[in-house]
Formats: sequence, structure tokens, C-alpha cells
Amino acid sequence: MTRIWYSIVFLIFTASCSGDIDRVISTDLLVEGNEIFGISLALEESLFYSFQTLDDYRKADTLSLPGCPNVMINESEKTVTLEFLSQRECPSRGSLPKTGKIHIKYLTSTNVLESTTRLEYEDYEVRGFKLEGFRDFKQIRSIVNPNRRTETFEDILIINKTGSSTRLKGSFEHNLVFTLGNLAEFTTSGSLEGRNITGRPITMQPNTTKRFETKCIYEGLILPSVGSETWQIFRNETQAVTHKLDFEKESDCSNKATITLHDGRIMVFRQ
Repeated sequence: MTRIWYSIVFLIFTASCSGDIDRVISTDLLVEGNEIFGISLALEESLFYSFQTLDDYRKADTLSLPGCPNVMINESEKTVTLEFLSQRECPSRGSLPKTGKIHIKYLTSTNVLESTTRLEYEDYEVRGFKLEGFRDFKQIRSIVNPNRRTETFEDILIINKTGSSTRLKGSFEHNLVFTLGNLAEFTTSGSLEGRNITGRPITMQPNTTKRFETKCIYEGLILPSVGSETWQIFRNETQAVTHKLDFEKESDCSNKATITLHDGRIMVFRQ
């Protein structure tokens, strides 16, 4: 299995810096850029699994799913457990190394037009990031937009290799596109807030919607082909540094993420 790798390209920063905040950030920005990319990757990597129905999983097998997990279904509780094993070789050319379990619970509701899918992590780790918590995806069965999902989570913990953690809550909207009954692509847009690995407040706001192609996800390649976000990390109650994360398509299923740091330097990530 291949690993996500990144290259950091340093540009000449021509704009002048001013104010106290600029004198204390020089050693933090690259770390913050890596954290931002890690957050984005960790949260988006498992989205696909939440959009599959219980019947989809009944028809699936290990090799038919991204990451090649074992599939266990509890019919009485309407719960699917995906178990990822580190020693398993997966044919997906870009498949990320991952271990642990994802539980997908199809929650019942008194409203027949509303359903909720809950995605919950158990000892789940992807590319060195461990995730804890759960995410709820709500579907309203309406004629206007039957393929829309609204996502909320209140307490997701992302723990890096050194044991430092990012704690987040978020709200997102996802729109699914089907071709001949199969999920072909989905778009996502939403906001995050919480605290980063140093304990500082962190926020994310979307600039443009992100788009994911499921044919690429099946190959283990999960970076979106388009999209843009603005991230802020606060140094105190009123002062923050701003970083921009952009995604773009380079070739078929070969996408890149570019982070423009507060001081103008650029970090480029590819899968």
C-alpha cells in the first residue's frame, strides 16, 4: 500500500509583516499546515462508508469496499461493523494504511420521512491518526432533494502519532449523485470549530464546495478533485492566523491539496 506523501514548496514572501502576532508565529506555521491537512484527511476518508445503505453492505464483500475491511452485520440492531486489518493487502492502488473498526448504525425514527445513520469509531487509525467519537448523518426523504445528507458531530477527537489531540465539532451538508442506482460522486461543504494540538481555538469555513468521485475512492484515492477552505488558528481572543486549503485535479484520480500559509509559504500534498 502506498502512503500519502507531501512536498513543501517555499515561496518568497514579499508582503511585509506587522504587529506582535507576526513575531511569534514563524516556528508554528508548518506544524499548523500539517495538522490542517491531517484533520481534513482523517474526517473525509471515512465519509464514503456512511453513505452506503444497510442493503449495500448486505451485498458487499471484503474486496469490494475501499480499504478491504471485514464486513459484519447485526440484523437485529441494524448495525454494520467494518474491521480493518493492518496485515491485509488491498488491491486499491492508493489505499491508506488503516486499522480498527467503524460501526455504522441505522437509527430508527418515529418520522418515516427521516432517517439517521451514525458512524462511530472504535480503535480506528488511518495514516497515523486515531479517531474517537461519532458522527450523525440525517436524511430527509423529500421530493426536492432526496439525496441530501446533513451531518453533525459534537466531540470528535483526532490523535496524532505523538499523542497530541485535536478536538472538534462540526456541521456539514453532503449531496449524493447516483448513476444507474450507484453512488457516482458526492459534494460536501461545512464548518468546524474546536481546539488544535496546542490548545488554541481553531475554525474552518468553506469557500467552495468539495467534490469526491467514488471511482477514485474505490481505488483508495480520497482527496477531493475541487474545493477550498479557510482555516483560522487563534493566538488570543482577537488575533488569529489564516491559512487557505485548496484542492484541485491534476489528472484522472490524481488530485492535490495546497495549503497557503499565513506568511505566504505553500505546502503541497499528494496521494
